[in-house]
Amino acid sequence: MSRINPCFTAKRERQWRTNNFPFHFATGINPSLIMRVLFSLLILFGLCLNANAQSCKSAPSVVSDLNKEVMRVLQARGCNPGNFPSCLSNPGTYAHLTSQMVKFWNRRASAWSTIGPRRLNFNNWEQGRIVSSGGRMYVSCVPSNKNTLQVNINELDGKGKTSYVICKVDRNGRYTKLKTGWFNEINSQKSNKRETRSHTISGVKGYLVTIHFDGKSVGNSFQYKVRVK
Repeated sequence: MSRINPCFTAKRERQWRTNNFPFHFATGINPSLIMRVLFSLLILFGLCLNANAQSCKSAPSVVSDLNKEVMRVLQARGCNPGNFPSCLSNPGTYAHLTSQMVKFWNRRASAWSTIGPRRLNFNNWEQGRIVSSGGRMYVSCVPSNKNTLQVNINELDGKGKTSYVICKVDRNGRYTKLKTGWFNEINSQKSNKRETRSHTISGVKGYLVTIHFDGKSVGNSFQYKVRVK
């Protein structure tokens, strides 16, 4: 910063400062304060985007392993990619596939890590708890043999703000987001500890189904049960 000439009159000095530092002296606002405010707003904007950007693409290696095993089991039963939908409609074939995929999941679960995704069993209630900003991923171990499914999510306890996203995954690992939602997003919802959400998802025959819960509240928890049938 240039040093101010002490010979300047007070009036000329004020004019010199105004010309050289218009934000600080003309408006009375400190430039460093402006920069701090702008930086804080940018961080807040980024957090908001992140909170709303509910992604399907979790546990891609697990999904890839499942798809490969599904194909192997079905091909061993005489199916091929062209007739997979009809194979899934065969009760005997689908029961065999389900049995084999449950065994495969149990063998591979430790390799996918102890905090990896949980198996989503069609027609069964699965219970869980989201703590603070943690998350939980559910993946069906078999593709759906129905074109339309009903997803029910019931809150059991807690007031943690939690988002969820329901997706389908084809045998090439391509994700499609189907439904999204929130629990305890606003104060009136936090006081109601028995909220429910229900979604009908269509076009899912031959697809794996995933549900991803994501906690958004530090220090709070969210307990739930979920079913896909």
